Amino acid sequence: MTEKIGILALGHGSRHPHNKEVVSGVADLIAKKYKDVVVRIGFMNMNTPTMKEGLDGFKGTGVSKIVAVPIFLAHGVHTMEDIPQILGISKESRKTMIKIDGKDVALIYSEPLGVDELVAELAYKRVNEAISSN
Repeated sequence: MTEKIGILALGHGSRHPHNKEVVSGVADLIAKKYKDVVVRIGFMNMNTPTMKEGLDGFKGTGVSKIVAVPIFLAHGVHTMEDIPQILGISKESRKTMIKIDGKDVALIYSEPLGVDELVAELAYKRVNEAISSN
């Protein structure tokens, strides 16, 4: 039996629509490219679904493991303190067990996007777009 993985894309939340649109858009792209995972979103504040509601969205999906991915560029108070507290994740082990549909499911917390060649390529793409539009 292969594991069915869930991905919870996490955002800060904002009164402006942009944050939710980015987190939702990234989640949609992951789901479109990787058909074998179940993707949900959750926000710290100001937007719905909340992170806990995002986790509830895995009910009935059969996931055996969920990875919570902060759609943040770098660590800060939210990624290091607030999100682990909201999700009940140990800051040391970066994981916990939760119940979904009466079964134990591992909830693992990933690193933020950080320094990565893909982020650098995207930044350079934005440079070219800015030059082209002027």
